Amino acid sequence: MNFVDLTMPLNHRWMPDEGLPTAIKFFLGPKNHQEKGMVVGSDSGTSLALPALFTEFRKTTRLDQVPVEKLFLRPAAIANINKGAGEEISKFDAQQAFNAARPAKGDALVIVTGWGDKPHHQAEGNEYVLSSPHFSLEAAQYLAQAMRDNDNDLLLVDTAVLGLPQSHIIPEWFSMLPAPAAESAEARMYLHLYDSDKAKKDFAVDMEFARMGIMTVRKLIGCGQIRSRRIKMIVSPLNVVRGVGSTCRVVAVEE
Repeated sequence: MNFVDLTMPLNHRWMPDEGLPTAIKFFLGPKNHQEKGMVVGSDSGTSLALPALFTEFRKTTRLDQVPVEKLFLRPAAIANINKGAGEEISKFDAQQAFNAARPAKGDALVIVTGWGDKPHHQAEGNEYVLSSPHFSLEAAQYLAQAMRDNDNDLLLVDTAVLGLPQSHIIPEWFSMLPAPAAESAEARMYLHLYDSDKAKKDFAVDMEFARMGIMTVRKLIGCGQIRSRRIKMIVSPLNVVRGVGSTCRVVAVEE
């Protein structure tokens, strides 16, 4: 049995997704005893997002309600879609990869582009996110439907993003030079003005998977070490009450 750690190390000095205004921590504490709370970065490093992350799916399963068997030693199929910096995953790419992987009903699906095997995530700056391969909306629509039809409700990718938020966040936020820090007053003001219409355009790809009830894990690294086409996955998020996303440890198990 071989264990392959696919988790991006958390670096207290710098995380490669800190350039985005959405990369902020949330404070979780009892209503009347905030001093007992925790400061947690739900999207730092390798992270799991549930459909409940989005307002319109908020009534769906939360972190503390996800059955253990959905995340621990979950059978998974590997699909390769080789993509380089800034390249888009097309519907044709998604169709070919899904058909080649042939996930069994109930499997998780792991998509490997090769981006997580490059050193970009180790460097300061925004290249890791801004140049990441990403799904087109048509690819996401196809893949989300295909996964739902096959009872595949967990998607793991080695990209920094599912869809690139290039309608508003990228041109607006990075037009400010130097770009403000993610937890700055400027970031808080930007998010205050960042309405639902803008969010739906920037995160249309992510919402396609959420709409189909698919949990997603992004920012895997080192997937090139996996040699098997079928593996088992361990995804270990924080068991946050009513949480909608969490940084997590992800390990592939080859038997």
